[in-house]
Amino acid sequence: MADRRVRSSGRPTYGRAQPLTPPRKRRTPRVSVGQIPRRFMVLIVVVILALYGLNQSFAINHVSVRSVARTADIQASAMNLLKHNLLQQSLLTINDGALENDLMKADPMIKTVTVRRSWPHGLVVTATLKEPAIGWASGDQVYLIDKDGTAIGIMPAGATYPVIYDGSNLPVAIGQRVMTSHLAGYMQALPAALTAAGVTPTRYEVKDTTLDLYVTTNKGYKLILDTSRPIEDTTANLKAVLASLAAQKRTPAQYIDLRVPDKAYYQ
Repeated sequence: MADRRVRSSGRPTYGRAQPLTPPRKRRTPRVSVGQIPRRFMVLIVVVILALYGLNQSFAINHVSVRSVARTADIQASAMNLLKHNLLQQSLLTINDGALENDLMKADPMIKTVTVRRSWPHGLVVTATLKEPAIGWASGDQVYLIDKDGTAIGIMPAGATYPVIYDGSNLPVAIGQRVMTSHLAGYMQALPAALTAAGVTPTRYEVKDTTLDLYVTTNKGYKLILDTSRPIEDTTANLKAVLASLAAQKRTPAQYIDLRVPDKAYYQ
């Protein structure tokens, strides 16, 4: 019997395919602390200790203050600020600009301040202080006001600054600006100007706005002033109306209103 030959048909042979094995993710080797060379660890420790020692070599242990007054208070504020910030305790790491800002926030009496290093262990703080101009009474407290209109403290007993009484009794915080610098300057010049015009002020008061100032006089009546007007113009009008009233032998019973330029109203 003849053998049968099987010729290839040239077509692919199909069968069951083996499932593909998903590729394995390569794991990133983790380096543990124990694998770091011991010498490298020692080097890190040495560097840290060297930096700490160098920083301590220039630690700040005294602060000198140059100011016309309140040197002890400013020194105490500076030392307290340094104590609460580790980086500020050495001349190598101190941020003098930040210390200047913190000092001005901590002490509202400071107007300007500069800080410079005094090697190897000191700081020199140079401060100029705000200048009290008038008083501001609100509630049961009288505050001392700087020339720029900022509340800088409680008015001390026996002070002779003119005091404005706030009729609205709004709360005041130290460091808060309660009036314009113009009004502060106006109040400094007003008492002498009114006295020269023939009346002596005994009390100053504002109500809804600081533009209108009510001045009680030793004559029994009040003056109502516009604080935005020049004092010279106001006192010139006051002299004129007082002269006119004297000629008529009349005296105001309640007030003289001098808020309108070149005019006066009285009752």
